[in-house]
Amino acid sequence: MKPLPNWMLLLATGACLGAGMPLARVAYAHGVAPLSFALWPTLFAGIALASIAYWRNGMPRSREQRGQLARFGIIAGLLGQALPLTATYQLSVQAGAGFSALAYTLPPVFTLLIGLLAGLERWQTRRAAAVLLGLAGAGLLTLARFQIGDVSPATLLLIFAIPAFVGAGNVYRAMHLPRAAANEWLGAAMLLGSAAVLLPVDLVAGHGIVFITFLGWACVALQMLIQIGGYLLYFALQRRAEPVTFSFLGYAMTLTGVLAGAILFGERLPWQIAPAVFLIALGFALVLRSRTIPASAHQRAS
Repeated sequence: MKPLPNWMLLLATGACLGAGMPLARVAYAHGVAPLSFALWPTLFAGIALASIAYWRNGMPRSREQRGQLARFGIIAGLLGQALPLTATYQLSVQAGAGFSALAYTLPPVFTLLIGLLAGLERWQTRRAAAVLLGLAGAGLLTLARFQIGDVSPATLLLIFAIPAFVGAGNVYRAMHLPRAAANEWLGAAMLLGSAAVLLPVDLVAGHGIVFITFLGWACVALQMLIQIGGYLLYFALQRRAEPVTFSFLGYAMTLTGVLAGAILFGERLPWQIAPAVFLIALGFALVLRSRTIPASAHQRAS
C-alpha cells in the first residue's frame, strides 16, 4: 500500500488531535474536569498502545533501549502532551473550542525559534516566509475572535504558553526520537509518560472519577480511541517530517477546532476564515518546497 503523502498525513493527524478540543467541552458538561479529560483518555490509550506494541513487536530487547524509551516518554509526554493538552482543555472550557484552537497557530514560530537556538535549524528565508504566511492566516482568525469577545490576561498567557510547550516538544522529539522503536511503542511511551505526570496532579486536585456521568465516560472512551489512532499517525509523521514542517500540524488542529466549535456549539464563524485558510495553505505549500535539514542534524540519540 502506497504511504500517504505528508500533507494528507498532517491533515489526518491534525483532525484527530484537534477533535479533543470540542470533545473536552462536551465532557466538562458531563462531569469531566479538564485535567481529568487530559489524564484518563491518555492513560487508557497509552495502555492500549503498549498492548498493541507488545503484541506486534514484543518488548524492546535491551535495558538501554527500554531506559531510552522511558526517558523519551516522560520528557516528550510532559512537553508535547501533558502541559499543552491540560492548558488547551481548560481554555476550551473557558473560552470555547474555536478560541482554544487558536493556540495551535503559533507552534511553527516557536519551533523555528527553539530549533535555531538549539542548532537544529539553519536560517532559511523561504522557511521563515512560510511560517510568517501561516502566522498571518492565524492572525486573521485571532483578530476575528478578539473582536467577538473580551480576552483576559490569563487567557492570553495560555495562548502563548501552549505553543511554547509544543514547540519545545517538537524540537526535543526531533533530536532524541528512539528511531529503533516501533511507532506503537513511541505513542505508548509518550502517552504513558504524560499520564505519569498528570496522575498525581489530578489526585491532589481531587477531581476523581466518581462524579463522571455515563455520557462523560463516553466522551473519555471516544477520546481514547481518537488518541490511539491519532498518535500512530503522529509518529508516522514525526519520522518523515522535520520539526518546522511537523509543527504545521497545529494549523490543521486549529481549523478542526474552529469548525467544530461553529458546527457543534454555534460559536461564531468569522468571515476571515477563508483568507486565513488560503494563507495557511500557501505557507504549508512553501515549507514543503523548502530545503530540509539533513537527517544527521536532527537524528541524534538521546
